[in-house]
Amino acid sequence: MNVLKLLFVPAFALGLGACSSGTTSTPSPEASVAPSSGGLLVQTNCATCHGLGQESTGMAPRLEEVRRAWLTAYSNQEAFVQHMADFLAKPSAEKSKMPEAVEAYGLMPAMGYSKQQQVDVAEWLFAHSANEALALAEAPASKTDRLDEGRRIALATKAALGKRLMAKMKEGGPLHAIEFCTLHALPITDSVAQAEGVEVRRISDKPRNPLNAADERERMLLEAWKVLHAEGKEISAELQVRGNRVLGYYPIITEEKCMACHGTPGPELAARLQELYPQDQATGYEVNQVRGAFRVGFSME
Repeated sequence: MNVLKLLFVPAFALGLGACSSGTTSTPSPEASVAPSSGGLLVQTNCATCHGLGQESTGMAPRLEEVRRAWLTAYSNQEAFVQHMADFLAKPSAEKSKMPEAVEAYGLMPAMGYSKQQQVDVAEWLFAHSANEALALAEAPASKTDRLDEGRRIALATKAALGKRLMAKMKEGGPLHAIEFCTLHALPITDSVAQAEGVEVRRISDKPRNPLNAADERERMLLEAWKVLHAEGKEISAELQVRGNRVLGYYPIITEEKCMACHGTPGPELAARLQELYPQDQATGYEVNQVRGAFRVGFSME
C-alpha cells in the first residue's frame, strides 16, 4: 500500500493499534527493522507527536510508553492489533490504555488512516520498539531506486514540517501555525532539499502560496488521483522524466487535523489567511481528499 496516503499526523496523539496471527508470545526486542508501510508511518507520522527514542516532544507520551501500555494490556498479537486498530479508527477515553496521558494531553482525534494502515501501524508496533523506528529513520537509504529514494525524501520533508507545525499548533492554535507556515514552510522544505542534493516542493491544483501551484501536467496527475481516490482505489507515487530531470510525485491526503486551516476556517483565521495569502485557494477540503503532492526532482546526470 502507498504509505503517503497521509499528510500530517494529527496533534496530541496518544496511542496506536494492529492485527495478525493468534500467537501469545511477546515480541523480541531484536526483531529486525523492515522499511514496511507500518514502519514508515510510525517513523514519519507517529513520531511527529510521540517522538522516537528517549526524547519527549511534550505533545504526547513517548512512543515506547504507548507501546508498553498496549503490550501490558494485550500480550497476544491478534488482540493487540485488533484493539489498537479499533482505537485508531475511533479514539475514545474508554479504549485508551493510558488514562493519565489522556488527562495530561487530551484525547487524540481520529487519524484518518485506512483500515489497512491501522493494521500496518499496529502490527509494526507490536513487533518493534520505538528505538528500532529511530534506527529506521537514521538508516542510510539505498540510491538504486529513484521512486523509493524520492519517497524517503518526501517523508523526511513531511516529518520536518509536521514536527514544527504540531509544536506551533500546541503553542497557539491554528493562527499561530499559519503564521509559522508563512515564514518557515518553504525554508524547511528547502533545507531538506539542500541536505539531500535534490529539488523538493509541495504542489497543488488549489495552492495557498502561488509558488506551490501545479503546472498543467501536474494538474492532470492530481485530477487522475482524485478520481481514483474517490472510487476507493489506491493511488500510487509515480516518476516523470522532464528534460534532464526525473520527478517523483507523492500524494498528499487531507486529515482531520488539516481541517482547521484547509476545511472551513473560522472568521478570525479566514481573515488572517486573506491578509497573508490574497490568492488562497486551499480551503473547502473534507477529510481524506487529495490536496496535492510532494515533488522530488533528481538530475539525470
